[in-house]
Amino acid sequence: MTAPAFTARHRRTIFMVLVALFGVQSVITYTTATTVGDERATYNEASVRGADLYREFNCTACHQFYGLGGYMGPDLTNVTSAPGKGPDFAKGIILHGTQRMPARGLTPQQADDIVAFLQAVDATGTYPIRHIDLTPWGTYRSMHDDAR
Repeated sequence: MTAPAFTARHRRTIFMVLVALFGVQSVITYTTATTVGDERATYNEASVRGADLYREFNCTACHQFYGLGGYMGPDLTNVTSAPGKGPDFAKGIILHGTQRMPARGLTPQQADDIVAFLQAVDATGTYPIRHIDLTPWGTYRSMHDDAR
């Protein structure tokens, strides 16, 4: 027994259905999964300046967010809310450096801007991920729900 052959019309119909499904999935993903749940994660003027400085000084060469980036320095995803650390800790390191991180000669205002950027990143989630509740279309409803 031979498999039924698809005609050109069948192939066109299958192609159009797949394109339509891709479009529907894209609309769902980019409209329902891109809302900011925590207002602190929305960039203000200071955090935009801080993000620009973070890129200008190529901090990603050594540091990471969510485990992505360089591996010489620590992950900065939650440095402003980590126990024993915080905004003042981050500002001190930024201004004065450490044995492994050079002081870059930033002004206190520039350090405040970078800290504002780090606080906005901190509000986006927690790393490492402990639990994730995925939706059928590949986004997530919640992360780190420890009640489960």
